[in-house]
Amino acid sequence: MKFGEPPKKKWHSSAEIGSQFNSLSKTLNRLMILDYVWDQIVGTKKRFWVLQAVKKDTLYVQVKASVAKNELTGRRREIIRELNKHFESPWIKHIEII
Repeated sequence: MKFGEPPKKKWHSSAEIGSQFNSLSKTLNRLMILDYVWDQIVGTKKRFWVLQAVKKDTLYVQVKASVAKNELTGRRREIIRELNKHFESPWIKHIEII
């Protein structure tokens, strides 16, 4: 579409718009939500707990201090529960420390 041209298809409902999104955009949206919620949940600990990757249902977190590693190990279930509250269906099932 060139500048000034009308769009080729006009949407009449939000359901039509939702059907246009592909799986890549949905995945990117989930990752953006995850990044934001991670920062909110871990707070000041984000200096020591760095979210490195997500693969399927597992978060990979780099831990910079052994004391922080022990705390993350103890809070895994709580963090997973808090993260999954922000998604339509539970997504994160494991946290791996690297």
